[in-house]
Amino acid sequence: MSRGLAYQPALTSASHTLPRQQIWLDGFEDRYAEAQRHASRVRIRKAEQRDQRAERTLDFDTATFARQAAEQREMVRQRLRRGYIQSGERQIGGRWRSGVWEMGLRSEENTVLKYFVSLVPRGSRARASWDKAHLENQCPQKILTLDYPYIELNREFMAALRVDCDGVFLSPAACLAALTEQVRDGRVPCLPHIIVGDLLKDGRYSRPHFVWLLPQGSAVWRSDDKRCRQKPIRLFDAVARGLAAALLDLGADPAAPTMTGRMKCSTSPFWHTMTPNDNIWPTLTEYSDYVDTNVGRAVLVRKAAATQSGLGLTASNAIFDALRMEGQRLLAEWHFGADARMRGSRVALADHLHEALANYSDKSGLEDKTVSYVTAKVADYLVAHFDPVKLEGKAVNRGKLLDVVDGLKTVTERQSAGGRYSGKVKGANTLQRLREAHQRLIVAGGIVTRAALATEAGVSVRTATARWSEVVSIENAQPKSGENRCIDKKVAARPGHTETTHPPATGCPSSVRTSRFRWKSQSP
Repeated sequence: MSRGLAYQPALTSASHTLPRQQIWLDGFEDRYAEAQRHASRVRIRKAEQRDQRAERTLDFDTATFARQAAEQREMVRQRLRRGYIQSGERQIGGRWRSGVWEMGLRSEENTVLKYFVSLVPRGSRARASWDKAHLENQCPQKILTLDYPYIELNREFMAALRVDCDGVFLSPAACLAALTEQVRDGRVPCLPHIIVGDLLKDGRYSRPHFVWLLPQGSAVWRSDDKRCRQKPIRLFDAVARGLAAALLDLGADPAAPTMTGRMKCSTSPFWHTMTPNDNIWPTLTEYSDYVDTNVGRAVLVRKAAATQSGLGLTASNAIFDALRMEGQRLLAEWHFGADARMRGSRVALADHLHEALANYSDKSGLEDKTVSYVTAKVADYLVAHFDPVKLEGKAVNRGKLLDVVDGLKTVTERQSAGGRYSGKVKGANTLQRLREAHQRLIVAGGIVTRAALATEAGVSVRTATARWSEVVSIENAQPKSGENRCIDKKVAARPGHTETTHPPATGCPSSVRTSRFRWKSQSP
């Protein structure tokens, strides 16, 4: 972080984090410089070997590969000498771009970007693309790969926590100021090490990626090897979710995948890059001390939809559930119907689903502009977590009662609120079934009794008796919400009889009638 922000890290780690960070940063600079010198010596040695083989006759394939390698080396020399010069016109990040030109390399005098470059796989193993959906190996020269707008970091050793932001800021400075406020409020431990976004022609800063880098040696190993531990991987995913949860007010997208390593390339000339933090490097455990690592992705998506749409949690949650059910139905229909929309990338599928849900919203009377935020979150979430194997089973609707239990801290309070909500819903459904059964009995012309009503509605006689007044005399019904009520089990005394309590005894007179709880005798 720049010194001007005057922010201090957590007190628990201040005594050891800063010295340790300075040590690894100095060591990284030395190792980076040594690696560059070694690569330069390798290039010189290979050039000498090529000169010695110049007179050798080569077959067609070898000659082809040699020509391609020579062209790549020439492109690298041109890139270093003339800078990056865009040829033609391309659509990147939702808008057309042309005439992009940038001299030099962004990582030359920037330690953070040097570290970022070291996280990109070498040579032809690096994957990049002009769009974020179709990443592939572009060229064997890493320096050319780093000019592409989208790139993928090392997926086996994960060292970058990325948060996608869907917000648009007035300027890069406004974006940095908003993040600084989040840091001062204690929501995140430090500013991102890299902020990379699209600088529009009017000066606005659009849809940036916030990237926090783990210190060298603290990367998380993710592999199919049986020795690979799953707990650090789960912690990595939980911390990424926690960072997104802390930045929902800024437009963070919790539906974005956290462990793919794909992001906007901070060294690409097509983006505006800032590195506001170069001296605070928390470890994964230190991040977990700041952010909420227990929040689920489904709940996060619902909160993001409510926050960013401005509809409020209750209204947004109801719309989210309706769109979620329709989206699941559409995905199942497209999957089992072998629809062509299922054959493309997930990004394209999200666009198709977003369009279909937008049409559904219009037909359902949800054409409000703010509903489009909820529609986008639902589409992104469903596509990101779409699994054809789970279509056959029963889906769990996580976060359905988020608006009911929001703000409740303990499990007991949440369970009590959920129980009350469930009782209210079940009571309303039961009352509706009884009313419909009552109408069917009247139409059939039969005698409407409590037993007949219970049989027709599929409930117990006790339930039918308890709701009898609400069903038969709807206009005089007291409970309007259909909530479950307590039932008074005490039986009223019959005319001409009094109720007397006696202790259990033998040899009772024949005039005394017994029940389970009371002794009843006839009055004289």
